[in-house]
Amino acid sequence: MKVKLLSALLASSILLVGCGSDNDDVTEPPVVVPPPADDAIDIDEASAIVMKLASFDAATGALTFSLQDADEKSISKATDYDIYYFGYPDPSSPSTNAKAWKRWHVTQSYKCDSSADEECVGVLTETAIKGQYTFEATDLDLDSQAAAGALALYKVAIQIHGALASNEIELIEAEE
Repeated sequence: MKVKLLSALLASSILLVGCGSDNDDVTEPPVVVPPPADDAIDIDEASAIVMKLASFDAATGALTFSLQDADEKSISKATDYDIYYFGYPDPSSPSTNAKAWKRWHVTQSYKCDSSADEECVGVLTETAIKGQYTFEATDLDLDSQAAAGALALYKVAIQIHGALASNEIELIEAEE
């Protein structure tokens, strides 16, 4: 008996909820979604720069990263940089050189200083999303600086400069 009573109550509540007004004269105004606020600031106004690497292609040196200030606002119009690529031998392979207590490495650097009259090495481009950047390392060739097949580990260090600040530089290993 209780099951029949419960079924009847559920059926009647579904019918009541399902009934609506047939008055089609009322129209709802369209919902206007405002565009997202542009919280990007110019790099020369940033008192702190935080760089987050999104991708690093060891073979080509291609980088994708984002820049933000201490308040997590996107930083746009970055042009000045120091970018260093490093190539290391396989860390698990022993050295045949008895004096090799330090691991050898090869490097190649890319720099741009817009205040100097020198041409920039490499291409830094801000994407359509403010604060997102790509970097193309033109003519990157770490392998030519070492014996054939000697390099097994690749790292990059990126420093972006503004008028008031630069990001902390750190060595970042390429993902395999």
